[in-house]
Amino acid sequence: MLTQFITWYIIVQLLTLLVAPLTFALFTNLPDCGYAFAKSLGILLVGFTLWLGTSYGLLRNETGGAWLAFLIVSVASWMLGRSWLQQLWQTRKANIPWRNVVAVEALFLLAFAAWVVVRSYDPAANHTEKPMDLMFMNSIWISPTFPPHDAWLSGYAISYYYFGYWLLTTVGHLSGQPPEIAYNLGQACWFGLLLIGCFGVVYNLLAHAGQSARTAMIGGLLAGVAVGVTGNLWSLFEWLYANGINVTRLANFFAVYHFPQTPPLNGNWHANFDWWGSAWRTSRVIEDVTLTGDHLEVIDEFPMFSYTLGDNHPHVLGMPIVLLVIALAQNLFFSRFPLRALATTTQAAEEPAVENLSLLATFWQLVQRSVPLAAPGFLLIIIAAGALVFLNTWDFPPYWLLVSGCFLAVIVRSLPLVVGPGNRFQGRGVWVFAGIFSVLLLVGMGIIYLPYFLTAQSQAGGFAPNLFNPTRFTQFFLMFGYALLGIGALLGLAWTKLQPSRERLISAFAVIYGAPLFFLVLSTMLALKTTQGQAWVDSMALPKGATSYLPFILARWSKQGLTFLVLGALLALAVAWLWQYFATLLLDGRHELAKSEQSLVFALLLAAIGLLLVYAPEFVYLRDNFGTRMNTIFKFYYQGWLLFGLSSSYAVVTTLQTLGGVRTQARTLAVACSGLCLLAIALGLFFPIGAITAKTNNFTADKRTLDATAYIAWNNPNEMAAVQWVRIHTAPDALVVEALGRSYYASDNRISTLTGRPTLHGWGGHESQWRGKAYGEMAKGRGDVLQRIYGTGSTADIAQALAQWNIDYVYVGPVERELYKMTPDAETRLRAAAALVFEQGDVRIYQRRNQ
Repeated sequence: MLTQFITWYIIVQLLTLLVAPLTFALFTNLPDCGYAFAKSLGILLVGFTLWLGTSYGLLRNETGGAWLAFLIVSVASWMLGRSWLQQLWQTRKANIPWRNVVAVEALFLLAFAAWVVVRSYDPAANHTEKPMDLMFMNSIWISPTFPPHDAWLSGYAISYYYFGYWLLTTVGHLSGQPPEIAYNLGQACWFGLLLIGCFGVVYNLLAHAGQSARTAMIGGLLAGVAVGVTGNLWSLFEWLYANGINVTRLANFFAVYHFPQTPPLNGNWHANFDWWGSAWRTSRVIEDVTLTGDHLEVIDEFPMFSYTLGDNHPHVLGMPIVLLVIALAQNLFFSRFPLRALATTTQAAEEPAVENLSLLATFWQLVQRSVPLAAPGFLLIIIAAGALVFLNTWDFPPYWLLVSGCFLAVIVRSLPLVVGPGNRFQGRGVWVFAGIFSVLLLVGMGIIYLPYFLTAQSQAGGFAPNLFNPTRFTQFFLMFGYALLGIGALLGLAWTKLQPSRERLISAFAVIYGAPLFFLVLSTMLALKTTQGQAWVDSMALPKGATSYLPFILARWSKQGLTFLVLGALLALAVAWLWQYFATLLLDGRHELAKSEQSLVFALLLAAIGLLLVYAPEFVYLRDNFGTRMNTIFKFYYQGWLLFGLSSSYAVVTTLQTLGGVRTQARTLAVACSGLCLLAIALGLFFPIGAITAKTNNFTADKRTLDATAYIAWNNPNEMAAVQWVRIHTAPDALVVEALGRSYYASDNRISTLTGRPTLHGWGGHESQWRGKAYGEMAKGRGDVLQRIYGTGSTADIAQALAQWNIDYVYVGPVERELYKMTPDAETRLRAAAALVFEQGDVRIYQRRNQ
């Protein structure tokens, strides 16, 4: 394990080194010179280069191809960073905040090593959707064609946002670690990237605002804890109950589903959690119910839960790149106009105003002067932001909005100075140029990631109104208590700087409340009065004796509408403040924000987008195979947690650093909220204490390893021997038939999962989710074929099926015997149609004859 850890760590450090010149030349506006994001940038660019080159047949998906991509990125980095290198050569001064570099490296190493230890006690990919994650990694690892084949549906490419798995396997190729090792090493590495990314964003906010390096580091560490380490407030109640303290009456007030359950007590204050009870419930504190009172599951995970669970899902794998995109937006937002990378203040002041050029020429002049590295810098923004579609599509819209908003802010501050008096774009330029920038981000993303879009499918079926399940505020507070307090501190801090006018406050409240209410009222009318609407609403069955849905809608919103009101109010206040601030800039003719003001505005932008994400599911959700708002809550709340952690950490540290200022009602509010926010974050630390010890069985294990598949070798050596035989003796695209897989069963589809060889049909429920309406036609006939092969077919039927579906091998193991009740006669018929090529214990592999 130590060798594996050191090898992976060295590769990540090499990736950091190779993009260092590019990082320092690109992030010229950040106090840390972007160093906290260099590791994520290096992994992204090498993985992207390998993926793009492989997709167009220019590189091969193997170790040599990965190192060639490494070399290409190295050359590009040093060429694009040559201006920084020239300055370094001429001045012999690197102008690098070395203290910050040391802090970032120490934090990354500590987080990486700590999570390697955790994973070594709990490495197995043997529950929930871990087998799915491992299947994707193995499919990508050995796939001879691109896009990578789907090992659970032979003949088709992966229909999922698989770029996170691709990045893991890319580092795996470079470090010589196969998918079963890269699974756990990669997760530990990503945990370190998450913490240093959070550290970097808040460090830069505070340092840019003039705070000392020490204070900025404290804020960065607080952000890492708030986002990546702490849990929600429900973990406190679980810990108290697990330790024998009766909190039932108070817990009933929050009405968390399936509580209480008495876990075993062992006398250790830190190890009384039950993972599948106490810890699991913290990710399910939000509950929806049907009209008849039945439970509807809603997922409200947060990063520490995800990492402790151990699933390498897209929402986990995408977060380091999300933080990279936030840093790119921050770098853009902090630009001083006119700006060229590495230009001095004197040189910047001598830049001529943009001539009275055409619309696009004027826009490009703006981009050149506001985006470091100009065209290459803009391309890097497109690559990073566009990667979010490929990593976790849910993440792209909020950060596309953030980057576009930051460019809009730069124009608001700078357009009068840039275009000069009398330019025909003076009045409408703010919105025109921001719109062009936003569209180019979308178009560029579509072109660059075209190979992915050509085969991507989705289960999304449009949007649906949330008529019946507004979130109970008590449960929302359990999930986001620290965030509400942190946003209160941020708004209180903002109100000490500037107060919105009454007109803007009224307008913001009218839009923020009015638009959703109009949507809900209109949706209710359509649902009750139209045939299509009635068909949709009928999915919520009425209780016996009820004749109309309207009383239920009114009753639930009247009792549970507080979350909608609170979130709407906070969002309206944030929008009104931002509106007032930029309107004031335009009216005053100011072309520069004070640095402290820039940091405050950026933190408010983060908070406002986070509020929008958690506000939206109150009245709308994305329709999918689940038929509820479960997935919308899951993905939106996850990003909200990140954005709230960043903005709250900035607000708390800034507020507590200015305790000696003039006391006003707004400042008093900010101080009180900051103190309570810190308390809420601290109380959430009961989650990692209890959950990690529960998941690792109090850090005990018969054998420690980072191999996600070792448990199979220990418990099912016959199956593992078959896996090794398939890896050695079959082609990467060989079709190895297994039983039709049951979703969430780690015992099913082991050959395809662990080798990447395609099978006829794996986890059906998941394939349906990934492919939407197209799934039925794609999977047609496959279940019948498997029944013939393993159960009812004659020798001739089996031979015909093998030939018709071009099946190379048939795997027979415990699951196949169980699911198809395979008799000795059935296996005799199979042996007559195919040759036995592997046998160990009760596991056999047959090869189709006459290939």
